[in-house]
Amino acid sequence: NDCTGFRKYYNYFFECNARELWSPNLPALPHLFYFNLGVLLSRAAEAYRSWAKGGGFLEAQVVVPVYIAATMLLALLSYPLLTVWVFNYGNLAVATPWGNVIRGFSGGPSPLWLFGNLFGVELVLSLAVALHLFSERADESTLSGSAVRALVSELEHLGANILLYLVVADVCLSGLWRGSAGQYPLGLQGGTVATFGILAGTRFFFYLARSGHTTGAAGSPSKDAAAAR
Repeated sequence: NDCTGFRKYYNYFFECNARELWSPNLPALPHLFYFNLGVLLSRAAEAYRSWAKGGGFLEAQVVVPVYIAATMLLALLSYPLLTVWVFNYGNLAVATPWGNVIRGFSGGPSPLWLFGNLFGVELVLSLAVALHLFSERADESTLSGSAVRALVSELEHLGANILLYLVVADVCLSGLWRGSAGQYPLGLQGGTVATFGILAGTRFFFYLARSGHTTGAAGSPSKDAAAAR
């Protein structure tokens, strides 16, 4: 738990209760909790796909109660984090009647912070699944059908290029931050504009990269033409 001196690099991977000033304090291993859940969910989806191809089918009277029970459990686990939402989200250390909610400080991320995010993750996953199923059955000749297809296509683009968006967002946020301690120059409106601006700018860079690659491939002379000249 002591990450001072030469042990300061331990905090790149493990939680620490004692650390030096300005040392990293977002350990990687506890955050792999979400990655491991994603791997398990992916394996479960792959197993279900194989089972469904063999003629298996899940009935609604089984799926719906399990989904409702899981949603209620995750909502209950998220309650401690929601009670301290007014303080901060990404960097906070607040004591609650159920324990400490910590992230970005020594001793974090705490289990209450890790479990508290699962309800939001489950809602986003449910929305993505619902949009996918609706887009599969949507009529592209209608306005609503084409809009859903376009939205699903953009979400697929974000998922396929998430690392690019994360890197660009980190670079932009590092350059945009000019606030002193305890001061946040971007409020709700400014943060919303910055968020969609970063997404739109990165999407435009991606469009330029693809169009430049396509133009270069189409406009480059073939080997036979170069040899003839």
